Amino acid sequence: MDNVIFFDGICNVCDYTVEFVLEHDQNKVFKFSSLQSEFASNFLKEKNVEITMDTIILSYENELYFRSDAMILILKNLKGFPWFLGYCISFLPFFLRDSCYSVFSKYRYKVFGKKTICKVPNKKHLNLFLD
Repeated sequence: MDNVIFFDGICNVCDYTVEFVLEHDQNKVFKFSSLQSEFASNFLKEKNVEITMDTIILSYENELYFRSDAMILILKNLKGFPWFLGYCISFLPFFLRDSCYSVFSKYRYKVFGKKTICKVPNKKHLNLFLD
């Protein structure tokens, strides 16, 4: 199974995050699937994971990671400053990282807005999106 980032497809911050990863993922480590997709629904149901739009989920080397753990692993697989940022964040205590993630996630729509439909990837990256 590929390393897949499951993200909220209508969230503007999530959309920016996907674009950021696409730009910095020089080794093409990741593929993507919106949490609203049929692929995500089937894959996560098979893993007994309830889909909620308040978290990013990473399937990485056949393990699932959520919230800040997912973000750290994503960043550590990118090159340059993102790798360094992931490395630094990993030293923060889990409860602090996930608490900050949860607060940010709770207010992201209010602060950054949301779309009415999921973004369609451009042709250059179409093969990296599942479903």
